[in-house]
Amino acid sequence: MAAKTEKVFNTFVKGLITEASPLTFPENASLDEKNFVLNRDGSRSRRLGLDYEDLYEKVSTGFTAEQLATGKQSFHKWESPGGDTTVSIGVVRIINKLWFVDLLTTNPSGNLLNSGSPITITGLSTSNIETTTINNKLIIVSSDLDYPIVLSYTPSTEAVTQTNKIIYVRDIWGVEDGLDNDIRPATLSQAHKYNLRNQGWNESIVTTSGADAINQTFTDLGVYPSNSDVWTLGKISNPASANYEKFDPATMERNSTSKFQVARGSFIIDAFNRGADRVGLSDATGLPTDQEQGTITTLASYAQRVFYSGVSSNVVNGDAYSPNYSGYIFFTRVIQSDDDLGKCYQEADPTDVAISDLIDSDGGSIQIPEATKIVKIAASQASLLVFCENGVWEVYGDTGGFIATSFQTSKISTNGILNPQSVVNVNGTFIYWSKAGIYVLTPEAASGRFKAESISLTSIQSLFLEIPDLAKNNCKGFYDEKENRVRWLYNDSDTYTQVNYLNKYNKELVLDLTLQAWYVNEISDLASNSPFAADYIEVPGYAVSSIDTAVEVGGDGVIVTSTDQVVITEPLLINRSALFSFLTISGTSFTIAKYKNTGFVDWFEEDDTGADYSSYIITGYELFGDLMREKQVPYIFFYFKKTEDGYTDSGSGLILNNQSSCKVQAQWNWANSTNSGKWGPEFQAYRLNRFYMPSGESDPFDNGDSVIVTKNKVRGSGKTLSLKITSEAGKDMKLLGWALPVTAASIV
Repeated sequence: MAAKTEKVFNTFVKGLITEASPLTFPENASLDEKNFVLNRDGSRSRRLGLDYEDLYEKVSTGFTAEQLATGKQSFHKWESPGGDTTVSIGVVRIINKLWFVDLLTTNPSGNLLNSGSPITITGLSTSNIETTTINNKLIIVSSDLDYPIVLSYTPSTEAVTQTNKIIYVRDIWGVEDGLDNDIRPATLSQAHKYNLRNQGWNESIVTTSGADAINQTFTDLGVYPSNSDVWTLGKISNPASANYEKFDPATMERNSTSKFQVARGSFIIDAFNRGADRVGLSDATGLPTDQEQGTITTLASYAQRVFYSGVSSNVVNGDAYSPNYSGYIFFTRVIQSDDDLGKCYQEADPTDVAISDLIDSDGGSIQIPEATKIVKIAASQASLLVFCENGVWEVYGDTGGFIATSFQTSKISTNGILNPQSVVNVNGTFIYWSKAGIYVLTPEAASGRFKAESISLTSIQSLFLEIPDLAKNNCKGFYDEKENRVRWLYNDSDTYTQVNYLNKYNKELVLDLTLQAWYVNEISDLASNSPFAADYIEVPGYAVSSIDTAVEVGGDGVIVTSTDQVVITEPLLINRSALFSFLTISGTSFTIAKYKNTGFVDWFEEDDTGADYSSYIITGYELFGDLMREKQVPYIFFYFKKTEDGYTDSGSGLILNNQSSCKVQAQWNWANSTNSGKWGPEFQAYRLNRFYMPSGESDPFDNGDSVIVTKNKVRGSGKTLSLKITSEAGKDMKLLGWALPVTAASIV
């Protein structure tokens, strides 16, 4: 006798799985899918079409199409600029220009700040930029820029201004003078003279005769001080003047016993233009130019400081003492004013006889020698994460928060990254695309230290590995806090190249963290001159509009004249349905787009037609608990949420609004093409089975049903069954689930 059973599918939200065998495929997961949204209630729905925001404006960039093709476009958020909490600025970067949009308006693309004009960042060209905010300022870094740029906002005029910020450090390296530490040379080279000055032998240190201490040492001893000589060992009392320190070379010679390098850093220099500053600050000449060609490319605000890093070190005309900044992280002192934004050094002179101590609030630098190249730094609640090409490190304080006098570094993972834009902060955990897969960094409960774990290895690893390296290296990530989803834009088309529309994206990989499920969206193009999504735009959860309210006293309106009512304008908060939009390039302009088109086409506003896209799911292999027997499914029930809600008069009759459709095809026996003969005929599963006569165009189509149920015949047989569920052009689909009886053969 044949075995009979029934199966219900009402929570098909496990998402896309590529890492399961045909015999072990998990339930409620798909073999392939695109353009469906996984809903928390277990249902599925088509994504809406991508289109321009309501009341959109196209902002001319002033660039040609050829320039936009080879340039960079990106979005950056600037909260509370200038301390103004009524403004949230979206910074739109197009090549070397920055526009500023008011994100708290209902249509940010039509509400530009800074008098509607961009500012130009001199030197910015083809490299990415990174930003952070601190002290209500926006700081910008890029490998195109010699120095960080600081943007300031004036609320009263809505104007944005820019300044350069030089990174200053204490010269803890000095210059190569060719001497062992304890050698007192008979001749004084300019390099050694500079080192002595930088080691505290400054011009205020003189002998009783008023001579310079360095020169007097040669006069008295026949040699100059060594790099292990501390001038304070020759200090004598100075009752005559408080302006000079008195020094005796013979006393120093008697007291000197050390052969170790003394403290350096009396001079504060430009970290990237070291040689020029050394000459300018000292009386030494002819020193190496010692200029760092690499620049800051990543930064983060953390522990009331700014951290700068990401230098690909390339020293010009340096010497053996020139530092390699590739593994360096510079950090400022605790920020109290804008002057502190470039002070990456301790306040006290380390060579000073009176006060030389490092204190908690000082600036400085951290070196990770093992790091080949620091790609991105990001702040968590209790530490700084350092993403490198060859791994991920964590910087944290020994006791609580970060302080300059006590911190540690530890390596979290050997899986490094190449693309800083793939890193997404999810409320203190971090998800990023590494070379080996998609990884998550989470803090351990006991220690608070981060650990790394692959989240793609057992789910979509094959899909990830199939994404071309160029697409991985230029993807852009975003965390949708409202929906608890992580999203990445990328482009895997054959025409995608390093030099042609690098920020044009055609795919979106989405991870629903609540459901722990993956799915993919594919963005369609118009036949010609199509707009494209270039980045995510993070928008606040509400927009501020205004409403006119009549003034009343005791229930009666206040009248100015016989007919004029007194009216006041009040702010109106409007909740947004989504916390993200898309920076969109259209021709030589930019605007803002979002998932909003209910006709299920992309870019309808551009040409009144739009580009169609298909939503489909191929369900996983259903064995029905048995691998050996042939099965038949005589019929299948489908359940949908009704979407039709009224009528439109087409001129030749009434047409239902918001129609749905669902085409289904049975695929038996692991078949992956029609050549198998195991694909059944496609059938329409969404049908309005009851006849309904509308009263007119205003009829709401209230047929009494909220759920549409259809019974459909299924042809074919096999040991396993998959279903291909496909949308129809221009029509909706809100799939609640399906159920089916299955009959298995009694004989194997």
